[in-house]
Amino acid sequence: MKKLSSFFLLISVTAGMTSCYRVQPNPGEESVLVYKPFIFGHGGVDDVPVSTGATWCVFTTEHKEFPITPITITEDFTNMIPSDNTPVSFSVYLKCQVQKGKTPQLYKDFSADWYEHSLQASFRTMVRDKASAFKMFDLASKREISAQLEKDIYKDILEYATKLHLPVDLLQVSIGAITPPEQVLTETKNTAAQNQSILTQSARANAELARKQAEINKAIADQAYKNQMGMTVSEYLQLRHLEIEKEKVELIKDNKNISIIFGNASPVLPIK
Repeated sequence: MKKLSSFFLLISVTAGMTSCYRVQPNPGEESVLVYKPFIFGHGGVDDVPVSTGATWCVFTTEHKEFPITPITITEDFTNMIPSDNTPVSFSVYLKCQVQKGKTPQLYKDFSADWYEHSLQASFRTMVRDKASAFKMFDLASKREISAQLEKDIYKDILEYATKLHLPVDLLQVSIGAITPPEQVLTETKNTAAQNQSILTQSARANAELARKQAEINKAIADQAYKNQMGMTVSEYLQLRHLEIEKEKVELIKDNKNISIIFGNASPVLPIK
């Protein structure tokens, strides 16, 4: 009888050893052990996580890995309606980090899907409520508004997580580029192009008017000079011709590689 008992004990020990497996988390992770005894003992979550090295567990023990390095959670908002009812799309990023050594508490109190169960709905509501107070173009074009939204949303979600006693450090909230629908962008580009065309045409017209006025002023000055000097039209044209020839000389005097043709010193007089 004693030999039979020893035989069964040996078989039980051998079966237990062959049904064990090793839990070894990756760097930057902690493993939470969940005991689910087959016959004897008690179940539950081990309060001490596996963080370095490895540990052996029986086949009924489950394990769940948690990253303890910073992670970034992305929430996408498509066609969110701001205060002027023109939809915008953007992404919001929540950077957080599970507190080292507290993964068993996180698993017991908030489950493996702690973000989806405890923060996601409130976080998305906070973002919508804050962003919907502004107009589309203000959200899309004013960086100071996005920066203020980031601060306000971070403050609110941090307070909420603290009240929950969530063992996760919330590090930062950031907002990506805020864009209106494609048709709004196209219309904006067309409007900008039209405005630029109007400005260009206006500038060209002003330049022509300025040139016209300059020519009138020059003609008035020439007439005044001719009258002041008591010159005839022919004499004044001769003077202007000489001035032009002088300008040609000034133009080439420092450059030997340029040839210039001088005109007849006697200008053609206008036919009366």
